[in-house]
Amino acid sequence: MSEADYKSNLRLVRGFFDEFLSVLRKKSRPPRLVLHYHRACLCLLFIYPNKKMTENSVYRQCNLVILANLTFFLITVMSAIHESKNVIDMGEDFVWIIGISLILTKIFYIYLRADGIDSVIEDFDYYGKLRPHNNDEEILRWQRLCYLAESGIFINCFVLLTLFNLAICVQPLIGGGDLPFHVMYPNNWHRRQIHPKVWSFIYIWQSITSHHNLMSILQIDLLGIHTFLQTALNLKILCLEMRKLGKFGNLNDDQFHEEFSLLVNFHQHVISTVQKNNRVFYGSFITQMIASFALISMSTFETMAAAGDPKVAAKFVLFMVITFIQLSYWCLAGTLVYTQSMEVAQAAFDIQDWHTKSVYIQRDIMFVIQRSQKPLMYVAQPFMPFTLTTYTMILKQCYRILALLRESM
Repeated sequence: MSEADYKSNLRLVRGFFDEFLSVLRKKSRPPRLVLHYHRACLCLLFIYPNKKMTENSVYRQCNLVILANLTFFLITVMSAIHESKNVIDMGEDFVWIIGISLILTKIFYIYLRADGIDSVIEDFDYYGKLRPHNNDEEILRWQRLCYLAESGIFINCFVLLTLFNLAICVQPLIGGGDLPFHVMYPNNWHRRQIHPKVWSFIYIWQSITSHHNLMSILQIDLLGIHTFLQTALNLKILCLEMRKLGKFGNLNDDQFHEEFSLLVNFHQHVISTVQKNNRVFYGSFITQMIASFALISMSTFETMAAAGDPKVAAKFVLFMVITFIQLSYWCLAGTLVYTQSMEVAQAAFDIQDWHTKSVYIQRDIMFVIQRSQKPLMYVAQPFMPFTLTTYTMILKQCYRILALLRESM
């Protein structure tokens, strides 16, 4: 799929619902990883310049236009900070600046690492190549569950962010003529009373750019998070394969060793994929940690500062909830990888009658158990890994900062 052009990606996205309903209703085998849909959507948004897509000069130019447009959008928002009348207005400006900076950074990182992401996605297809005709019902059930969970989250987030963007863009029309985002332009072009036609153009441009930004961050984040879930799924399948192998009593030692060697290679492949993923998404992981900490702290503080105005406070509560959900999904998926990687050792130990096998088979099993003592984690040094423990620590630090700011008010 990394060799797909724009039209092929468009056909893939168009067929998404049919494939999703087929897996949901007919309980058929998932046709592909959900990661392929995310990559196709990124290609359609003109922010995925991998080797294949950049063969088209028009696509390269559109990608650069998207980057330039978002950079200009960020500059116009930053230019208006000095116009903020109070701490609440300034806090809202900073929330938007942090959010837009997060999106711009991640889009630029995709610009740099698109080919590396292609390699990561192909690595997650390893089990399909190892067992191309697998019919084990339990493994298929886990694959369907993962596919439906990822697809369901994709659909729900798409709808919710579309409604969120609609609320952002409609509210100024109801509220009295401001733009969706507080910006500043020369000659007061952003003033509706002075330049109504230019204001209308800026309003439409902000609305379109905002929707593109939200769809971009949705696909980029789901692409990253779902690599976590696919890692956890592969580890779960590895455990199931190991336990199933022990139940094959008709295998002699040579046959058992051959099958177990395939699983050892599968385990090593998963470990290598996690390491590669940490390298490819390194910048994205760091940006996510910093932005989540800043957005949670800022939006929570502004919620307390605007306690006297329920309308304004509700806006910051919404920002805070969105950031909480985003960070929760990252850390929950990372925790699944952590816990499932430790389960591999138990699965190897649970192989039936392993102590009756030959010495070299016992040695291989002990090697897997020993290697599984070190949990697999998605992490961007020097920050802590994406786990619920890290999530709790971030919340504690945010609370301490908020308490300090509250006392200084």
